[in-house]
Amino acid sequence: MDPVSRDTNAFVKSLATVLRAAREHLQLSQTELAARAGLSQPHIGYIEHGKRAPTVESLKRIAIALGKPAAELVSEAEALAAEKRS
Repeated sequence: MDPVSRDTNAFVKSLATVLRAAREHLQLSQTELAARAGLSQPHIGYIEHGKRAPTVESLKRIAIALGKPAAELVSEAEALAAEKRS
């Protein structure tokens, strides 16, 4: 796997971890988050398991539903991915 793909995959997995942790912190189920974000529960599940990268629109919807800026979620994911690389 090339370095760009490897880093992208690491970021997507880290973003999945960050999103799941933020949802759990609010004690929301995937179904509740999906309803708040206007997305389907399976879509949230795919994102949280790192099987799909969210689109910018989906990420923004999830961020609003979680009450956090999308940039903050991305920043946390970047930091986590960097930590895992170390």
